[in-house]
Amino acid sequence: MPLRDRFTLAGMVEQQLSLQERATLLEKSRLGSGLGWQELQSLAAYFDAWRADAGTYVCRQGEQSDFMCMLFQGRVRIVKEDLQHTSKEIASVGPGQVVGEMALIDGEPRSASVIVTTPVLLLVLDEDHCTQMADQMPRLWAKLLLQLARTMSKRLRQTSGVLAEYLSS
Repeated sequence: MPLRDRFTLAGMVEQQLSLQERATLLEKSRLGSGLGWQELQSLAAYFDAWRADAGTYVCRQGEQSDFMCMLFQGRVRIVKEDLQHTSKEIASVGPGQVVGEMALIDGEPRSASVIVTTPVLLLVLDEDHCTQMADQMPRLWAKLLLQLARTMSKRLRQTSGVLAEYLSS
């Protein structure tokens, strides 16, 4: 099912933001850091804007999907089910942060669910737009991937630290 249909069925509403508005949002994010205004405008062309209310599932653990979201307003919870199917919150994410980048990069099923806590504004990049960027603007695409790699590296370091603390207790 196309992303637009999936989001609409989930109760999300597409927002009509101008290229300038999307570029301004990206400028405030970690992924936009180090990019010039022209690059931000080019990057913004590949993102769609969506709003969602509290309780909305942006994605669900185990589902096959191919997009990432950048949050600009509101908060989401990252929830993972354990082996006994008990949901456990593993993070709370707010403005300027990214969720879902792993599935965009590796194409694997979602490793956790993302649930809206307070109304959110998201910029969404799906696999089709990511592939278009790779073909049309390979240098910009490489910069985006480097920023995503840095984000994932930071999270892995944090998780390793938590795991080390858990194992030593």
